[in-house]
Order: sequence, then C-alpha cells, then structure tokens
Amino acid sequence: MEKMNIKPDWVFSPQPMYIIGTKNENGTPNFCIITWLGFSFDKTPHLMMTIGGSKLTKTNILREKKFSANMITEDNLWIADYFGTTTGEAKEKNDLSYGYKWGEYVEVPVINECHWTYECKVNKVIELDGAHLFLAEIENIQIDKEYESMDMKKIDLTKLKPVIYAPYNYFSIGEKLGEMGEWQQHLK
Repeated sequence: MEKMNIKPDWVFSPQPMYIIGTKNENGTPNFCIITWLGFSFDKTPHLMMTIGGSKLTKTNILREKKFSANMITEDNLWIADYFGTTTGEAKEKNDLSYGYKWGEYVEVPVINECHWTYECKVNKVIELDGAHLFLAEIENIQIDKEYESMDMKKIDLTKLKPVIYAPYNYFSIGEKLGEMGEWQQHLK
C-alpha cells in the first residue's frame, strides 16, 4: 500500500464522546462535551482528559478536582450535541430538558439519560501550552441495569452503541468484526 504524509493536526482524531459533569461554584451542575479522553492504569483505573482554552468545565475541575464522564450513545447524542454547542460561561445550560442526579461515590452531576458513567477524582493536573491534562482515578462506574448480564471482560459495543466523533461529524459503531486471538482465521 502506498503511503503519503500529511501535516499533524487535530482534524483526524476519531474517538468516543463523553458529557463531562462538574459542579459550579453555586452548587448547580454544569455539562460539556469532551472527546480528548483516554484511559490508563496505575494500580487502579484512571481516566486521562485534556481540556483546552477557556471553559467553565475546566475552571470547575481545577477548583473541585472531580468530574463525571458520561458516555454518549446513539439515543442521547442530541442532548450531548446541545452541551457541545453551547457555552456555560455565558449562561446556565438549561434550554433543553434532561435529568441528572449526584454521583454515588463522588459529588458530581450524572446525566440520567446516559447508560455508562465514570465518577472521577483528579490525582494530577499537568498544565500544557493552552490546555490542561487531567489524570483522574475512577472511583465508581455506574451502568444501567440492562447491562448487568453483559460480560464486563468482553464489553459488547454493539449493545452499548457509543457515538464516535470525528471532527464536525458523529458516527455509530458498526458490527463486531471478531475476537482477540482470531488473527490466523483472518490472514490471507
């Protein structure tokens, strides 16, 4: 296969989307969308998240050192789109009807419409040039009861239906292609 080089840029970064929940200074919830998010492990599971620019969510995390990460799925995408295209710095985001509750282990707002949520406490903040990288320990994972029979060692994304963001577009997960270790069956 012939290759070509392109300039490194953020435009090709397909990744899952999360509604990040934080507590405002007045105790009300704040939500925004973050896609610069990944996972790590250091004795316990951690979530890594980068937030650039000026955002109320970043201000809240720097003050409170905690947040929720609510997985966006096909059925709650348009709530997420609202949170991602409005700013909490201008006014409270309440033009849309949605439900929330406070976390079970960490006092962070959790979106009722989301099926899979991480409650996180920030362990480390790395200040970058125009952004902050947060390393947070996952204190609790809330999942809908409908997934209680799912094998948590082999999570079926076709059942969870996470949304994937590739700049300015939303995509769904396709079909399951196989399992780890089946490589011999698929080589030509």
